[in-house]
Amino acid sequence: MIEVRFHGRGGMGVKMSAHLLGLTAFFSGKQTQDFALYGAERRGAPVTSFTRYDKKTVRERGYIQYPNAIVILDETLNFDIMIHGLKKDGFIIINSTKDPQYFKRKFKIKNPVYCIDATNIALKHLKKPIANTAVLGSLIKFLGLPLKNLEKAIDSALKERGHPEMIKQNIETIKETYKVIK
Repeated sequence: MIEVRFHGRGGMGVKMSAHLLGLTAFFSGKQTQDFALYGAERRGAPVTSFTRYDKKTVRERGYIQYPNAIVILDETLNFDIMIHGLKKDGFIIINSTKDPQYFKRKFKIKNPVYCIDATNIALKHLKKPIANTAVLGSLIKFLGLPLKNLEKAIDSALKERGHPEMIKQNIETIKETYKVIK
């Protein structure tokens, strides 16, 4: 089973990130589960969301304590809390312009850390600083999920939420971030 934990603030698309990853895995033939954790105060407050997927039925319930991957949309949040429990073979993707070595040294991280300037890529394509889809382009590459299935997930989710005009820009965003991370 693959488990991913997302961290950010309300209004950054943290919940949508988990949902889009879940849809992408579903379109890839996996059984999925996605959900979020947040309080009554949403915009600007810390939000955590989760996605699990597997070839077989996902019976596990509850928060993801030991993720395979951690995605951090806001680097100003408490890192000790965000990186806690990462599996030994796991990795971290951070929305940041900083060098990954900065985070590895400062927080004594042994796992691979990848930084992507997702906010500026989102501004370029979406004209908004909402980096959630930008980060997903890189994440699915590491997870081995097909880009076409993330495109399908974006199409489905944005049509469902009444935003079909945003599909093309979001797909351009994920295509760029899919290429950026090596």
